[in-house]
Amino acid sequence: MRRTRPLFAVIVLVLLLGGAEGLSRLFGPKLMPPDRSPQAKPGETSPAEPNMVGDAAAGWRPKVGPQMSFGIPGGTTVNSRSMRGGEVSVEKSRPRVLVLGDSTIFGVMVADGDTIEARLAQALPGVEVLNGGAPGYTSWQALQAFDDRFAALVPDLIVVGALWSDTQGADAPDATRFGGRRAPLAESSRAFVLLREWVREARWGKRVEKVGFGIQKVMAPSVRVPIDDYETNLRAFATRAPHVAYLVLPCVNDPTAGKVGDFRDAYRAVMRETARELGAPLADVPPTFVGSDPGKMFYDEVHPTPAGDAKVAEVLAAALAPWAASAR
Repeated sequence: MRRTRPLFAVIVLVLLLGGAEGLSRLFGPKLMPPDRSPQAKPGETSPAEPNMVGDAAAGWRPKVGPQMSFGIPGGTTVNSRSMRGGEVSVEKSRPRVLVLGDSTIFGVMVADGDTIEARLAQALPGVEVLNGGAPGYTSWQALQAFDDRFAALVPDLIVVGALWSDTQGADAPDATRFGGRRAPLAESSRAFVLLREWVREARWGKRVEKVGFGIQKVMAPSVRVPIDDYETNLRAFATRAPHVAYLVLPCVNDPTAGKVGDFRDAYRAVMRETARELGAPLADVPPTFVGSDPGKMFYDEVHPTPAGDAKVAEVLAAALAPWAASAR
């Protein structure tokens, strides 16, 4: 009898898990289907965005040459390394900072002289500041772009400003979609994904996707960079240059709430903890936006106006000032 108990327990567990999965598939929300849209081949124009081209390393990158999209007043220029701005020589005569991240770093809807990178260069005379951001880039893509296109520039310090794109819902993580890594098996289970959303709601009080039985809404089974991978990526940048610094990006909720108000606050916490453990400079921007006017600081949920970028650059410059003084 004792020998049959473990077998009976296993059978019951399998039946319970199978029942939960079956109920979730019958009455729960559908999972986002795999993205089977045509991907632009390396160097070819993206069918979804004429100012992006396919990229073998990171999935996509800004198209080289003049840019008249992304809401940038007067347009801008993208150099041969797909960086916003003019050509950059491999040779350097002063300390070089490379800022990496998504559309906030690239500076959508912001003129050339108002980007975080441009304002940081003004605040740190004697330091060369390069803009390596790209619209839609996650920390995983920024890492691939660095290894493929930016490593030859040998920056003395890398500023990591990736956050919002990492937390976007997706059918699979970026490392699976673009890097060929096997997708997590658990995320093919609708019961697991639904349970994870309930746990997320219980902890954070808000979900990005609202779900409910019988509604049949589509729910993302993953985010583009799971939080454990996010921490791994943040730490990886510290191996790519002599110095690394981290930039916690602000959002439109910060002026009134001082936080995002959902699971993305956990990503912010990971960046803060990573900077603390590595002893790296941290530009913790969100608290400095508390009490400001959201309409004057942000165009939308996450993209700062020129005034918002000025505040971000001010906090970042203060965090980098000790390094800059010793590097000159």
